[in-house]
Amino acid sequence: MRHQSALRQGLTRHLAPNGHLAIAAALKSGGVTHVYSLPGSPIYATLGACVDTGLTVIGCRSQFGALSAALAHNFQAGKLCAVAMCSPSPGVTNSITSLSDAKANHWPMLLIGGVVEPAQVQSDRTAADDDQGGTAFQSFDGAKAVAPCCKAVMRLRERDGLSAGITRALAQAQTAPCGPIFVEVGARVLNARHHEASSAVQQQAKPAQPIVAPSQLDRAQRPVLILGEDLRWHSALTPERRGALRSLLEQLHIPVLASDMGRGILPDSHRLSLFMAKQEALQNCDHLLLCGAPLDWRFGAGSALGDQVAVAQLAPRIEDLLTLLRAASPAPGRAGWVADLAQAHQRRRAKLRQQAAAASEADRMNQLCACLAGWVPDHAVTILDSGLALSSGHNFWPVQQPFSRMTLGQNGTIGLGIPFALGSAMHEQDQPRGQGRPVVALVGDVGFALAASELETAQRCMARLVIVVADNGGINGRSFQNNWLAAESPDILRYGAAVDYAKIARGWGARGITAQSQRDLQSALSEALNAEGPTVISVPMGQVFDASQPDANGGSHGG
Repeated sequence: MRHQSALRQGLTRHLAPNGHLAIAAALKSGGVTHVYSLPGSPIYATLGACVDTGLTVIGCRSQFGALSAALAHNFQAGKLCAVAMCSPSPGVTNSITSLSDAKANHWPMLLIGGVVEPAQVQSDRTAADDDQGGTAFQSFDGAKAVAPCCKAVMRLRERDGLSAGITRALAQAQTAPCGPIFVEVGARVLNARHHEASSAVQQQAKPAQPIVAPSQLDRAQRPVLILGEDLRWHSALTPERRGALRSLLEQLHIPVLASDMGRGILPDSHRLSLFMAKQEALQNCDHLLLCGAPLDWRFGAGSALGDQVAVAQLAPRIEDLLTLLRAASPAPGRAGWVADLAQAHQRRRAKLRQQAAAASEADRMNQLCACLAGWVPDHAVTILDSGLALSSGHNFWPVQQPFSRMTLGQNGTIGLGIPFALGSAMHEQDQPRGQGRPVVALVGDVGFALAASELETAQRCMARLVIVVADNGGINGRSFQNNWLAAESPDILRYGAAVDYAKIARGWGARGITAQSQRDLQSALSEALNAEGPTVISVPMGQVFDASQPDANGGSHGG
């Protein structure tokens, strides 16, 4: 392999670069550092060129895993530094779910798909005939298939525009609103050699959008600020800006709600972070500011708002938000508004803690999330990949650092936990020694099964991550089977109790542990956080969180 790589490098000194090398060079000059892929023809050579150019190539077990890991890598980096490549036809269709996730979440992504074109058609046939016919292996029109799930689709069919096309695609993916770009390149273009002049496309800065007049905010007696993860992409959230935001919110008495992945911009422990009083805040506010998140389903699509509520959508730039807040004045009476919401927040918290002792599927997940909140470091990257865990994690596993919580996103795509952990861990692996954060994903038995093969990728890359599997024996626990099917029905939504997730993990090369108690879970987690490579901790929920079982601290239940 070293000999082949040296041969390729030697040839490039004497020959004009081919399309593979042109793409690799354009990616590197565009700030890309990592390429994720389950490779196939004709992109094998493109990946080889990426390695020769100095990019890190991660070979994954599925296209879904590759794109999802790249998305998480970019989210943790706060910029587009990881892209993905795929082979034609099934490689493209297997990528559609991840492209849809990127579009729905407004996350930047570039997917480069290679195409093996058909042989030259006869003079009595047209290109349109060939598009419909399928005279070549895997001649399916992938670009047309993915178009609804992408911000834009590009077909690069001329070698002399290849570098400029890749540069343009990188810029477009990062232009607000961010989103995925699919670039299709044919094998003939990839293999062609041509002396191409540098043609970098300069991205024009968009003019700043007008923001809300401070006087509108001044008149509000019951304002609420919603913060979202779109702030990740368009401005740097430095510690200084974070501190300034916190100080201004305190001066103005403005309570904060956040999207799941916008949590931590204002720490959950702060007195103005009143996420458990979301319903009361939305129903009673008179002025709603949105920065980094739209008024979508996560906030009831505005259904709880009164008719006279002023709603202001700010550009997703922290500097614009700070400019507005600095020019505003605190209105009298807002301290009482904050106090009312704080009481509602505490009432909700107390009620949930009382319910946690019950032996339902949801309450067991509450207990698990409460345990993880106490045992996982605050600065860790944490990931929720389970329907039950989304609610429980939101309420029982606080977020104290910005952009350190990842969830299933706008699409609610189950199975992202392991790939997101992989991409996050690869990003942390590149940080200066001692500055990398631990990565912990809580996944359900459904999500684990959908992406377990990427554990082998993580092991091969020595990615340090911890996967906690909440094994409750079926879709949403066993309750779906019991609630929706007759007692004598076969097990359709309920899984076999003998599935050994720790053993499956060991089969993929990862460390696998089954916790028999909460004390076992705490010990295994402590060990896993300091281990090299991936660790899977399987948690049989009914056994570990039996209400009668004492927890690691001597109580009747976790949390």
